[in-house]
Amino acid sequence: MQNLELIMTLLNIKGLGRKTISKIIKNNDLNTLHKNELLNYLISTNLKNTSNITKNDIDLSYEIAQKTIETCNNQDIKILSILEGDFPQNLKNMNDNPVLIYYKGNKDCLTQKSIAVIGTRNPSLHGANISCKISSILSQKGYTIVSGLANGCDTFAHLGALKNKGKTIAVMPCGLDKVYPKTNQNLFEQIINCGGCAISEYTPGQTVSKYRLIERDRLQSGLSQGVVVIETSINGGSFHAINHALTNNKIVACYKHDPKYTNLKSVQGNLKLLEDDRVVHISDNCSIKKFINKIEYIFKNENIKKNNEQTYQGFEQLKFELL
Repeated sequence: MQNLELIMTLLNIKGLGRKTISKIIKNNDLNTLHKNELLNYLISTNLKNTSNITKNDIDLSYEIAQKTIETCNNQDIKILSILEGDFPQNLKNMNDNPVLIYYKGNKDCLTQKSIAVIGTRNPSLHGANISCKISSILSQKGYTIVSGLANGCDTFAHLGALKNKGKTIAVMPCGLDKVYPKTNQNLFEQIINCGGCAISEYTPGQTVSKYRLIERDRLQSGLSQGVVVIETSINGGSFHAINHALTNNKIVACYKHDPKYTNLKSVQGNLKLLEDDRVVHISDNCSIKKFINKIEYIFKNENIKKNNEQTYQGFEQLKFELL
């Protein structure tokens, strides 16, 4: 069974979620597993919910996987499984990593240095302008802008990147056969046509839900070296991405508004965040530069670590061949 077919089949089996599948992948080599061997193999893992799986479950799941692959081919939606070598490393490194992603557009965006720019769907006019301006500055510095295509701050973040002919990634809370919200259909197409990318964990036909919006937010953080918060209310949905970023030791920056804006509902979450010592304050070009320097330091160290690992693996391979 091909890697893609295998992961899609596992995801379609009732009771198996991505966390269980990740455990199976990390503990075992599945590349040579045949479909007819899958049932006995799953039962042998003794993982949660695997003992109740039947051959019919696997056959049905495999059939669904084949139909999904066909649908994606017809709609120019590409699929990457975590077993593929070009699956984004940032997503692999997540504690709650996806095991499969669907994408449209330029896949290379997913492995470039990137920063998520996020915020409320109902920003002030000032907040909307700041979202566009900060994204434009980051884009000029060579960063891919990650956001969620939502109305408000997300929309202006994408537009800020496109303004400078930069790359931007839209992380979707539904299948890529749909655009959410519908009002951003043109923006969705513009992102892809200008060398950007749209990604999702969800198969074509799956619609938006509160749970999927939360799940989407963790991917925005996971793809990025850092997160910039433009405006958010005290209990805004942006905190899902923020908390994920902080938990995973990513750099989080928050825009510090002029005092004349601090009575706005859409800024109350900012005031809360700015009290957190882990959060970088940004308000002008100087503070944005300091934030970028922090990101660059981390990105440089990540590349050094990656290169060292590749060198070590190459040395071990050479040593094995010499023996």
